[in-house]
Amino acid sequence: MGGVIALKRVKVTSKGQITLPKSLRKQLNIKEGDYLDVSIHSNNLLLKPVPSQDGTKIIKEHCKQYCSDRTTLEETRQILKKIPFSLSERTGILREK
Repeated sequence: MGGVIALKRVKVTSKGQITLPKSLRKQLNIKEGDYLDVSIHSNNLLLKPVPSQDGTKIIKEHCKQYCSDRTTLEETRQILKKIPFSLSERTGILREK
């Protein structure tokens, strides 16, 4: 890992949550709703931002996994219901960008 490592102290809440300082979120371009991969290395907790994907790309990957070449409109609707996020919520996020 190159670059300067920013040392910040955060407090763990009763529910096990932490708040990432704004300066770190800005530096790493982490926004509300983004995901972080969490791992342990040599007894250290490592948080790594997961690159966000374009909504269209996510839907295509999901459909590739669950669709055949000749999927009907109704089958497509059923597949889209299984997408692990709200399409309207995701659309709103993409519009903000």
